[in-house]
Amino acid sequence: MIGRTMALACSLAALWAGAARAGMADVEGGQIYYETCGSGPQAIVLIHDGVINSASFDDMGPILCRDFRVVRYDRRGYGRSPAAKAPYSAQEDLAAVMAAAKFDHASLAGFSFGGGLAVSYAIEHPEQVDRLIISGAAINGFQVSRHFNYRILHIVLPMVIGDFDGLVANARADPWLIAPGHEVAKDKAAAMIKASPQDFRHQAHDPIKPWPSDLKRMPDLKVPTLILEGEWDIPDVHAMAGAAQVLVPGSTRIVVKDAGHLMQLEHPHEVADLIADFVRKAR
Repeated sequence: MIGRTMALACSLAALWAGAARAGMADVEGGQIYYETCGSGPQAIVLIHDGVINSASFDDMGPILCRDFRVVRYDRRGYGRSPAAKAPYSAQEDLAAVMAAAKFDHASLAGFSFGGGLAVSYAIEHPEQVDRLIISGAAINGFQVSRHFNYRILHIVLPMVIGDFDGLVANARADPWLIAPGHEVAKDKAAAMIKASPQDFRHQAHDPIKPWPSDLKRMPDLKVPTLILEGEWDIPDVHAMAGAAQVLVPGSTRIVVKDAGHLMQLEHPHEVADLIADFVRKAR
């Protein structure tokens, strides 16, 4: 089943490849792989989570590319971007990708860690952000629960003895990453993780520079914001979404039914439509 799903993932990626323009953005001490597609009047930057690289947008991206200029990229150490060898700024990397894609401004759509990064960037560079969409965002400064930490530890523990297959099995069985009944999405996620084992392996030694708590800075956020959360996601994520709704003036919060943390794999059409409808309001 995994083999067939990997073939499906490759064919979906080919949809991007057929219309996408790939490149490497120069960043301090390294390079970032990115792809752009579409030619619409509005631009969207897709920022992936901490589990799967930008391949997680294989299904969703081509939908958005019909009406928008879209860029997706692999953060350092993920996918086709080399791991960092020295401390680096994720915000500066995002700025470099936007510059390479020739986006003076864009809407940011960030998922999990990518959502937290999008929040930080919108706070620091409001003139470059048209709209902000965050899904299951890991907001910097939010204190997660012991339950959340134990769950992460359970998933990655097999890596201690070099059992990567065990890690993949744990991620596939996690009740919050993907909602029950979405076996195809689980197979896709497992295939993507197996295709890029470096995504997990580099994280323990990733020299990413810390940034200030965004919980304290979010009330200053003036960018129109859409907050998405999966119905089946872990309670900490719902708590962060609630905090974001309270802290960001005028924000909109939507619970996506029958979805977990990786809703872009479970419901790519619905999530793409939510993003597209929100971005169009900026016109």
